[in-house]
Amino acid sequence: MEIRTLNSLEKVFASFPQIIAVYLFGSYLEEPERAQDVDLAVLLASREGIVDLYTHLYPKLGEIFAPLEVDLLFLNVVPLPMAFEVISKGKVLYCRDVERRTDFEYVVSGLYMDYQYHLEQGRRELYEAVKEASGFV
Repeated sequence: MEIRTLNSLEKVFASFPQIIAVYLFGSYLEEPERAQDVDLAVLLASREGIVDLYTHLYPKLGEIFAPLEVDLLFLNVVPLPMAFEVISKGKVLYCRDVERRTDFEYVVSGLYMDYQYHLEQGRRELYEAVKEASGFV
C-alpha cells in the first residue's frame, strides 16, 4: 500500500475518536494486484453508533480506494471466528490505543482457543447432517 494512501487513511481514522484500531485483511492484503475489494475491520471503543459511523466512514474510504469496493466490518459485533481470523492474519493499519487493541486481541484469542473444539465439533456435526439429508452418504 502506498504511503500516500496510508497517510490518507490515518487522517480519516483519526477523525473518528471512537475508532481504536483498523485492520486490513483478506485478498487485498494477500494479493493487492488481483484483489477486487479491500477488507477492513474496525475496532471501536463501544458498540454504540455503529450505523452512524458506517454512514460517515464508508464514503471516505470509498474515495481513497476507488475503483475497488470496500468491505467494512466492525470487530465489536462479528462472530468470534471472524474476529480471530482478522486479528491473527490481518495487518494493523491504524491504532489509536495499543493497550485497548492488545487487550481485545488477548480476549478474542483466549475465547477462540477455549471454544475452538466446540466450534469445530459443531461444524462437523452440521456437515454430517447436511451430507445425510442430501443423500450423499
